[in-house]
Amino acid sequence: MVIGMSKQPVLSISLLCSGRAKTTKKCLDSLKSLREKVPSELIIVDTGCDEEMKKLLQSYTDIIIPFAWCNDFSKARNVGMDAAQGEWFLYLDDDEWFIDTDDIEEFFLSGNYKNYYYALYIQRNYMSLNKELVTDAWVSRMVSLKNRPRFVSSIHEYFYPLYDPHILLHSAVEHFGYYFESKAEERAHAKRNTTLLLDMIKKKRKEVRWWTHLLQEYRALNEYAKLEEWSLDGIKEFRNENIPNTNRERGAFYCAALEAEIQNCYYEEAEQNYKKFLGDKRNTDFCQLRLYNLGQEIYYKTGNYAEALKCSKKYVEYYDLLKDNEAKKQEETAFFVQFALEDSGISTGFGIYILAALKLGDTSALKKFFNIFDWMGPIMLYERFTDDLIDTLAELPFDKEVIPLLETMAKRPGYDLLWNAIKKLEAEEKESEEQRDKFYRIAEYFMEVEAPYYYVWYLKVLYADHSGRTEQISYYYERLFGCVADVFQLDYKIFEILEKYQIDAWKVLEIVKFDNWRIGVDAFFENSMPERRNQIEEFAERNRNDRMSEKAKVRYEYLALKVAEAKVVQRYANDDFFSIQERFRDFTTKCLVFYRKYFNENAFTGEMELLPKACRVAVKWEQVIQGQIEGDRKKVGKNMKEAIGLFPDFDDMIQLYARCYAASEEIKLEEEKNKANEAKSQMRTMAIQVKAKIPGLLAQGMAAEAYQILQQLKALVPDDEELPELEKRIVARM
Repeated sequence: MVIGMSKQPVLSISLLCSGRAKTTKKCLDSLKSLREKVPSELIIVDTGCDEEMKKLLQSYTDIIIPFAWCNDFSKARNVGMDAAQGEWFLYLDDDEWFIDTDDIEEFFLSGNYKNYYYALYIQRNYMSLNKELVTDAWVSRMVSLKNRPRFVSSIHEYFYPLYDPHILLHSAVEHFGYYFESKAEERAHAKRNTTLLLDMIKKKRKEVRWWTHLLQEYRALNEYAKLEEWSLDGIKEFRNENIPNTNRERGAFYCAALEAEIQNCYYEEAEQNYKKFLGDKRNTDFCQLRLYNLGQEIYYKTGNYAEALKCSKKYVEYYDLLKDNEAKKQEETAFFVQFALEDSGISTGFGIYILAALKLGDTSALKKFFNIFDWMGPIMLYERFTDDLIDTLAELPFDKEVIPLLETMAKRPGYDLLWNAIKKLEAEEKESEEQRDKFYRIAEYFMEVEAPYYYVWYLKVLYADHSGRTEQISYYYERLFGCVADVFQLDYKIFEILEKYQIDAWKVLEIVKFDNWRIGVDAFFENSMPERRNQIEEFAERNRNDRMSEKAKVRYEYLALKVAEAKVVQRYANDDFFSIQERFRDFTTKCLVFYRKYFNENAFTGEMELLPKACRVAVKWEQVIQGQIEGDRKKVGKNMKEAIGLFPDFDDMIQLYARCYAASEEIKLEEEKNKANEAKSQMRTMAIQVKAKIPGLLAQGMAAEAYQILQQLKALVPDDEELPELEKRIVARM
């Protein structure tokens, strides 16, 4: 709905709109309160909206000016300014929106606007969608039209001329213009800006502000060689000027050059330039603040901790002086200078102060400044802070006052940097006695730390064993196993220590909730090597006892069936039909015994959707085993075929087993055939011998006896062709 004006506008609000569907409505809606309370007009400069967007814009204002985009932001802004009827002019973009406009409303409603020529409000720039990476900047977005200022600069446009006095208003807009969905998109944006800026500087070399904008784009592109080159060129270009505006922007050249040299690891050049830049009497206080900030990095990274500490003390001195002086900050900070009071600069300033002091054996800075970091909220730390903190503490005498600080870090959810730093020490502790001492010096701190993270209790177990302070070691195990699901991924020394002190392993292990136990055991067998699985199997069997509770037995049985399952999948050098058969039998027995306790018998028929996939194979394999016992080859083949695909991990071994079974049955059939042929051969030999006796019996008149023998021969060798003729001869004599 268009908000109408009852009188001449005091404020003209101008918006460049390119058709961003996701943010434009949000931007326009954020102006509602301001437009309702302050007599105002809304001017939209349409730089490329589709018909649907135009309809949306028409519901907010009748002043929509089409503009053919020509890569010149000032020209587009000036179109809006030329149409303005108000006493003051405010501009913004369609990818930002006001959080509140209270200060701006009060500025106009009180009549205070008549006392100033321009005003600044806060632009809150987000570099991530979750709003964790954020910087606040004062932006001069409001100007009195009394002196008819104009926009200048094709990119990063600004008002010119501007006259004092001015005022800072604490209304703020949220802006995602520096967030990009991909690196390619970010580079394309910076490349476009760089091209425009280079062209502008070529035409008008002495416009210092364009130089600093160019440096900003090279930084976004990570082109640090270019950043250093243009920074040093800018220093030469403006070296003889001594006016406030140039002195402010010169600070950006100094800081950009040092930042580029630090990024490129040109520490010798950086140190020389740092000393030279720091001595320039024209520097603003904020420039000095940032230079000390960068000096900290240079000296800390080159191992000159004494000089790093000196820079740190100067940084904190200036920080305390300037941190709350918003007016001075707005007047004295250029782009690269402003980082000194942003999260990255503060984390460097106080982080290196702490670390440099620790490197020199002093923990006082750690205790004094530790809580300047928001340990329970969004946190930014100097890049090497956690690793260096742990590594340095490990070299210093134990300090009881540090324990609460480490406990705070340990309680921060998801703070893996801390644990990774300690694990790194643990990995190195076998290298030398010195490294071992360092690890256990850190572990000692955690003896008095309470935190719901397994590694705290893991450290307590290790240190208790190392130091002999084993009074509560069973309790440490209970807490350890109570907050870790995948217990068998722990270093095996945990299990060796458990057995060393004759702790009832299964009584402690039953603490793990079964769902966690199952997930952990599954993960262990998916990710571990056979040697490690054998270790755990032997550990489980050694510690099995008659006193195991039902809860412990369930966990043992599940582990045992997973061991059997893993052995089915595992290939062995001496594999043969009988070893594979035995592994399948063992798995089938353990699997069905376990799951038949928890599933109704109906679950083991039909499609078996309720059963775990491996268990479905066990059901089929039970029939395979039964078919083998019964000698029913069809039953065996049918169930082996149906087992394929139920649990893909088994498929290779099932197919191998099927081939071995087929070969075994073929051998059996061949053996049976050979036995039958041998029996036939023996029968024929006997028949020949017996037949040879019949003529003698007939000669002796013993036809009845000969007939009896003939009947036996017919049963033994029914296919003997001589028997019918022989029978006629015998019957004729009877």
